[in-house]
Amino acid sequence: MTSNKHNPSDKFDIDLSPLKHFARQMDTFFNQSFKQMNSIFHFRPFWTDFQETDDHYIVTAELPGIERDQISIEVLGNQLRIIVDNKSIVEEQNEQEQIYRRHQSEQFLSRTITLPVEIPEDETKAAFSNGLLRLTIPKPYVKPKYIDIEE
Repeated sequence: MTSNKHNPSDKFDIDLSPLKHFARQMDTFFNQSFKQMNSIFHFRPFWTDFQETDDHYIVTAELPGIERDQISIEVLGNQLRIIVDNKSIVEEQNEQEQIYRRHQSEQFLSRTITLPVEIPEDETKAAFSNGLLRLTIPKPYVKPKYIDIEE
């Protein structure tokens, strides 16, 4: 004699496919909406790359359409922060039709990169050309220490 007490599938035979279809449609709706919002409002920070050589750490940031004076770099201990403050004002004036338009926008972006060592501000070099920011941070020289092994 078997009991159906512990087998809930025998008691409920519900087709959940419409609910799953609805959940998929909601996911698609929100994913598409946020993709469109991202293209308008630029929610994603700018692209950065980090490389390590024998002597340096190299941080590269792609900043297309940004001018040099819109970029600031902060160093706090072992953290490097790249800040972009992109302000633009577009004015249009048509005296014949007596129309004056002014469009103003501001975009603030930042990226913080944490390095494994403290960043020497005086020795760190930054270069900006063709929308590409390149920071070269020297690695500190650490003289190896040896520990004697006791017998």
